[in-house]
Amino acid sequence: MILETIISVLLAVPFVEKGPADTLDSSIIETSAKSVIPVERMSSPVTEVYMLDMKERGVDSPKKLSAIVPNLHIPDYGSAMTSSIYLRGFGSRMENPVLGFYIDDVPILNKNAYDIDMLDIRRATVFRGPQGTLYGRNAMCGVLSLSTLSPSSYHGLKAGIEYGSANTFLARASYYGKTSKGLAIGGGVSFRHSDGFYTNAFSGEKCDPYDGLSLRFRIEKSLRPDLYFENIISAGALTQGGWPYRQYLPQTGELLETSYNDKCAYKRFSLTEAVKLRLEAENYTLNSISSLQVLLDRMDLDQDFTTRSMFTMSQIQREGALTQEIILKPKDGWKKDWWNWQSGVFAFWKFNRMSAPVNFKQDGIDDLILGNANSNIPEDVAGGYDKPLLFKESGFPIGSEFGTHTYGAALYHESYFSFGNWLVTAGLRLDFEGAVMDYCSDATVHYMFQPTMKDWRKYDILYKGRLDGVQYLEVLPKVSALYDFGGGANNVFATISKGYRSGGYNTQIFSDILQNKMMNGLMGDLGVYLDNAPAEMDAESTAYRPEKSWNFEAGGHFDKRIGGGHLSGSASAFYILCRDQQITIFPAGMSTGRMMANVGRSRSIGAEATLSYGYKGLSLSAAYGYTDARFTSYDDGNNDYSGNRIPYSPEHTLNFRAGYLFTLTNSFVRNISVNADCSGIGRIWWDEANQFVEPFVAQIGGDVSVAFRWFDLRFRMDNILNEDYNVFYFKSVGNNFFQRGKPLRWNIGINISL
Repeated sequence: MILETIISVLLAVPFVEKGPADTLDSSIIETSAKSVIPVERMSSPVTEVYMLDMKERGVDSPKKLSAIVPNLHIPDYGSAMTSSIYLRGFGSRMENPVLGFYIDDVPILNKNAYDIDMLDIRRATVFRGPQGTLYGRNAMCGVLSLSTLSPSSYHGLKAGIEYGSANTFLARASYYGKTSKGLAIGGGVSFRHSDGFYTNAFSGEKCDPYDGLSLRFRIEKSLRPDLYFENIISAGALTQGGWPYRQYLPQTGELLETSYNDKCAYKRFSLTEAVKLRLEAENYTLNSISSLQVLLDRMDLDQDFTTRSMFTMSQIQREGALTQEIILKPKDGWKKDWWNWQSGVFAFWKFNRMSAPVNFKQDGIDDLILGNANSNIPEDVAGGYDKPLLFKESGFPIGSEFGTHTYGAALYHESYFSFGNWLVTAGLRLDFEGAVMDYCSDATVHYMFQPTMKDWRKYDILYKGRLDGVQYLEVLPKVSALYDFGGGANNVFATISKGYRSGGYNTQIFSDILQNKMMNGLMGDLGVYLDNAPAEMDAESTAYRPEKSWNFEAGGHFDKRIGGGHLSGSASAFYILCRDQQITIFPAGMSTGRMMANVGRSRSIGAEATLSYGYKGLSLSAAYGYTDARFTSYDDGNNDYSGNRIPYSPEHTLNFRAGYLFTLTNSFVRNISVNADCSGIGRIWWDEANQFVEPFVAQIGGDVSVAFRWFDLRFRMDNILNEDYNVFYFKSVGNNFFQRGKPLRWNIGINISL
């Protein structure tokens, strides 16, 4: 009843799109190279969260923006490699995201690097709805853009130390300034450690210890009056555990403790080198943004997540990428009173060398390979043996090597026409993308067929080749209209836009392909016909197409002064049609892999609303998102789930925050800030069959900070009521697993600014 009342109130009022004011002078806040019109005049919902608010809320990674941004859910499960993003009903557990990610106008091409330590982030901006015209690939549902602190706008020393639950420790320091020759330099470093929150009952040790180091160095300089140069180097390294999954027994409803016997760990090194040039000519501005990106990571996984010795995987990636974007915008000489515009070109190339061998152990061999084979051998051929087929090895690897080249290029243009109080936007993007993958899978075993053989026979299988079937051209239009009532951000808008996320190849299914080929090959080697031999999947069938969506949206913004207070907000409703939807599926039976497949079509209907009010020291904010996302057509060859809810994406997201800033006249203590918040997410349907549902769960948090002249002290708690909830569900080898969300947490810290 309380939740229904809250929702009804929120739906009746507009919502806020801007967070608390930046702590630095707003006149020097840098804008994106693609910014042409103010945020409050954009014909789509935009949420901005500034440095001060992120610090008070404890937002230290993109995952913690969940629910603060309406309809955004980035669940915290698995490891830092896991960056599953759900927005407005869409998303996926693997491969390409539905939310583009940019740091200082540089696109991050691998979502394994999305979960970062947000060191000196000046502003986080989330554009909701398809942003395909300006951003292209993987911006089907929106874009998250992070702006880091610039030495041109901030000068000084920043440092901080925090300590909290699970022996979590954070230390960071940064400096920004200018040299006598006009060179602006700055950068920072941070280190984070945590013992972990989850215990592996098998070993008695924590599943998820974490150590991470982040670095950033930035140089800015005017090379000449009309040419500005920036160089930004960012790097990060981490090592951690993770995957604290608990087996669920549907027969009894029992949820077992996390318990597995093989290593689970993740290591990552990432590096981004970006060069930005801005040419300010008489009639135009030309921006060039170039980047080199390197990602090196390794994942070790007990893939059955039990104490049985079934199979493990060690996945090693070595990826390099290049991006280049050039953006042309008019200045007063070209820009008309009634017409503004921007045009751009974008190109990228990346190469990923991945090794992902699956190591089968005794239980996995007995259950998944020999078990399947022996159960299908006809009785008259088995010769009275319960296990006619045997392997000499108690364990062996199925090797998997992949080399994937992905490349793309795009041309785009967006025009902005002003007619009185009207602002009409029209844009178009041509986005071309292709991919080529070399693959090699192999295995060697010694086998014996007891009815006819008295000794072991060696069997080798090699499966290799090249795939070049992923290549496509996407046309991404956008049309919108906004009517301005005057007096600031008071307007209504409507927009139609298209977005997509890339296609690709399923590498994680090659182990299953080789298993089936091995079993059928062994039987063929013996001249034995299996009654129910599994159908073989070929490499050609591992390609999947892009997912595409059309977004229809209408809404409005408002900004009012009421008495001595300031009230602002906005509201919108959307309808999204999606085709060639990419869904993670598992092949029938006791499979070891998973794959992305285009299983059909879907639609999403929803609304978003936020509201903020400030009066003297009082600040109130609320954000709410509702989504009803369903399959309109779903058929993966085994099941038809048409009409069911799309899994993993929440029906409701909700966030409240209330605080008061006590300003003091004491020269030693400047102010005291007290805040409380509530964040809720749910319901979440965990599978396409909609058998398992996570109810709506709200978590209470709060923080207190005391600002002194040169430093401030802060204390924060999350999940104060220690709510018990799940953040993830999946199946592996026929077993069901959940991951529980993090319990009550606290931290205390000191921050210094000089």
